[in-house]
Amino acid sequence: MKALLKTITESKKDKITLSDSFELQFRIIENQNDTGWQEKLDRVGSEGTGILVKAMINIRTFKGFLVNCYQPINATINNIPTLINPTEGTFTFIYDFETFIIPNNITIIGIENPENFRYINKQERLFKNVTPLFVSRYPQNKDLIKWIKNIPNNYLHFGDFDFEGINIFLNEYKKHIGDKAKFFIPDEIEKMIKEKGNSDNYNTQVYKEPHISKVNDESLIALIKTIHKHKKGLEQEYLINTNFDHIK
Repeated sequence: MKALLKTITESKKDKITLSDSFELQFRIIENQNDTGWQEKLDRVGSEGTGILVKAMINIRTFKGFLVNCYQPINATINNIPTLINPTEGTFTFIYDFETFIIPNNITIIGIENPENFRYINKQERLFKNVTPLFVSRYPQNKDLIKWIKNIPNNYLHFGDFDFEGINIFLNEYKKHIGDKAKFFIPDEIEKMIKEKGNSDNYNTQVYKEPHISKVNDESLIALIKTIHKHKKGLEQEYLINTNFDHIK
């Protein structure tokens, strides 16, 4: 108390506010660019960091989630028919998600990383067997999970092929959604991990390995074993421009 009174006296103020007690700074590192510590976010996006980062920071004040698609999807929201068909380079933000309804045959594909969400048209070959609606992991809130739990559509998680990516699926999605949640694994995943995987990725995440006894999906168990076998992980961004013809 004496120290507080001394501080107030020296500051020549009647009171000390919370803002006087600390400094809040931000640092954004993306695409090999580093903003350094900043008191404001004004420079985010103008210093080489992606505009997606700035959008995600600002959009966190809203409920709802982002969706994207490369083929139009008929939906309803607030009982009003609407067409989900974002122009390339834009996304649709669903605010009233509680009333957002899509056809039952649509597969919801959750994308972990912003770059893959932006360039879904370059990954169309991966999802030829489903009619997809892509949803973004960001902004991170509970609204997306609430929506998926209350609709009959299946959920397919498209994330990094490493222990961190698997944990995100298990803890953020599978845990809440249940059996209708699956982890997307390309047929050629072992060859991709062997040839293009990153050993640093494996070494920094090996302590995060999901316990196989807690995984009831044989394909996911096989992926975990493949990661261990080659001691490498693979980030999903690799699949954006991959020509699968050369790895078959």
